[in-house]
Amino acid sequence: MKEKESYEQVYGDPKQYHMPIKEIEEKWKLVPAFLKIRGLVKQHIDSFNYFIAVEIKKIVEANNKVTCDADPLFYIKYTNVQVGTPDVDEGFNISKPTTLMNVG
Repeated sequence: MKEKESYEQVYGDPKQYHMPIKEIEEKWKLVPAFLKIRGLVKQHIDSFNYFIAVEIKKIVEANNKVTCDADPLFYIKYTNVQVGTPDVDEGFNISKPTTLMNVG
C-alpha cells in the first residue's frame, strides 16, 4: 500500500464488506485469497463431507417413497440414510471391513 493511499482506497469501505458481490469478475478476484486461506484440498474435503452428511439425506428425503409398480399399495419408505465405512458381506449377518486395496 502506498503512503498516500488510504485504507479505504485500497480495500474499499469496511461497512460494505457484508454486501453480496454481484459481478462475476469481482467474485473471481476473491478465489486466490480464498484458496490461500483455506487451501484447495481442504475445500474439496469439506465439500465432500458436507455432501455425505447433509446433501445425501436431502436427496433421499425428496425421493423417500418407492412404490411397487405391480401393487401401488406396497411401498418402501426411507427414513434415515447413513453412510458408513465400506464393508463386504460374506454371508448371513457376516461382514468385514474393506478398503479399495482389498476389492477385486
